[in-house]
Amino acid sequence: MWGRSRVGLGLQLLVIVIIMAIFIIGNSIHVSQGPQPTLEEDSPAGFAYNGTPTTAIAGWYCIRSINSSNGYSIQLDAFLNNTVWVQDMYINSPNGQTSFYAVVWPAVPGPTPHKFVPATAATCAWLVTALVNGTAYLGYSLDGRSITWYYTYPTNATYILPGPTTELVLAGYVNGTQAQLGNGTLVYFALYYWNGTNWEPAPIVISEGELFIEPVNHAYAYTNNTCSGIVSWPNPVNETTCPTPPSFKPPNSWG
Repeated sequence: MWGRSRVGLGLQLLVIVIIMAIFIIGNSIHVSQGPQPTLEEDSPAGFAYNGTPTTAIAGWYCIRSINSSNGYSIQLDAFLNNTVWVQDMYINSPNGQTSFYAVVWPAVPGPTPHKFVPATAATCAWLVTALVNGTAYLGYSLDGRSITWYYTYPTNATYILPGPTTELVLAGYVNGTQAQLGNGTLVYFALYYWNGTNWEPAPIVISEGELFIEPVNHAYAYTNNTCSGIVSWPNPVNETTCPTPPSFKPPNSWG
């Protein structure tokens, strides 16, 4: 009887060990299939809006450190439902001059309306694009409370569409230049969309960067797919920070 009991106990322990091994391996496989940092090369590095059509988006960035020998830009790009494309940007030129910069790309080839607004270094800020009665409002906020609408343009559009051309990215300086990122680049991003009454964390995915002309030479991008992401070099970073929703509102949205 004692011998049989020891054999039975041994089999039970073996079964338990096998079950635990399967559980551990299964969990390891699950973790490895989660979001992973993505290496972006010769394209902007950042995040595309993956939500529903909206009338306003607000992109937050915070530059912890950046090392670029050829300038850079932070771009909030919005593709509208009539194929007009607008860009709200913070730019840092190769000589260190900083500005906010708005550009409108019409649906048909022609002049591209734009406006520069010189500004002191804004290492953390919000870029905001809103549509009101067919007019695009482009603005920025340094504190998440007050906002400066520095450019408006009649686009005749009604919605900002999700997809690969509605994005928040780290890119090169204007006119097609490439940002040459060196060691020590770390920039946090977050994207919110307007649900009609409030700002909501936006679903995002890593940018494909195929339709933009200001690339970075290389960078890692990571997102948890809701609201926040991070761009870094030379090491991938898989942490994110989603700030409190801003308290400013799109034009004509005050209750």
